[in-house]
Amino acid sequence: METMENKLKVSLSTLEDKHSYHYMALSSDPELIATMGWMPFRPDEKERFIQFTRVLSVPNQDGTKAFVFSIISEADGRAIGYTSIKGIDEEGASAEVGIAIMEREYRKHGYGTEALKQVVDHAFNKLDLTLLSLTVFLANKVAIRVYEKVGFRKIKRLKDSWLLPNGEYTDLWLMELSRDSLS
Repeated sequence: METMENKLKVSLSTLEDKHSYHYMALSSDPELIATMGWMPFRPDEKERFIQFTRVLSVPNQDGTKAFVFSIISEADGRAIGYTSIKGIDEEGASAEVGIAIMEREYRKHGYGTEALKQVVDHAFNKLDLTLLSLTVFLANKVAIRVYEKVGFRKIKRLKDSWLLPNGEYTDLWLMELSRDSLS
């Protein structure tokens, strides 16, 4: 019998158009702008939004295959964010992971951690990948703690590697998780 402690908070589903438009409407949140490094999306910019969910920031991660999922709250069925596995290389060995909890009230309550665990499980056990990478702004301490909790480790500081909307470049942490490290 499933107890309240191990009941899933989220599930992953296919990113639908209605989810994309919902997320775009939330994209002007100052916290998202600061942690995602994007210009807010206008209602007519669905293609730009979809492209952003697939943009690669990990050096030498240049595969073209990608999967983008909506993160759905199990409690109320609400689409609260998205996660992606992108840049899957031809050999299917590595990929980059991205995640954003778009709904403010769902942040800092474990939803992102659980969604990330599910996408990592999907990448390693369904797609048979062996290495996952991600990048994160140095100042995004909350996300870094989540990534470390899931098992990602800081590998390298990428100097001036992300162009911000204001035209300045900023540093990112490159973090990695190997399937072997979870064994």
